[in-house]
Amino acid sequence: MSANPNIRVIDHPVSRNGVPVWNRLHSEREDICEALLKECSPGSETQVAAPRMSNEDAMHGPNWHRELLQARLRKIDDALDRLMAGSYGNCSKCGRWIEDTKLDFDPAVAFCIDCWERMQTTH
Repeated sequence: MSANPNIRVIDHPVSRNGVPVWNRLHSEREDICEALLKECSPGSETQVAAPRMSNEDAMHGPNWHRELLQARLRKIDDALDRLMAGSYGNCSKCGRWIEDTKLDFDPAVAFCIDCWERMQTTH
């Protein structure tokens, strides 16, 4: 068998230290997809998986739980995209490194604390 000189091995970010993060994000993604499928299946009652709604939760409408799951799913997909692109751990706004403690707490976090605080004050 002859070696093909056109094939290159690429040092991909997931192949280094990203495997535990990839596994954690992917596991949570699977759990969310499963929960969404259960909510959307015929004959299922959405309140079975959710605790009794407070007045504040009820104001968000009947699909509040599904919308929350879908928003989290988007955050996870974005984090997986950043991991594949090699930019995982960098703030999506300013590019600075996000603190390890923040990433350990939530591996889908996209912003450093400074950018996140600025976004909270402008909204």
